[in-house]
Amino acid sequence: MEIDYVTIIITVLNFIVLFSIIIVVYKSIRGFKNFINRNKEMNKKIDVILDKLENKEDN
Repeated sequence: MEIDYVTIIITVLNFIVLFSIIIVVYKSIRGFKNFINRNKEMNKKIDVILDKLENKEDN
């Protein structure tokens, strides 16, 4: 039985590439979720500031 080392090396490289692609997709999704959460927090803070400014203008 002859073992083809090139096939084994290519298979291992393919698994490494697949694993790295999965990691990149996972980290990009996490980064996008963090961006959305930061954006929501900024909107809340801006709304609070605008409410305070409107209350000062009314008084």
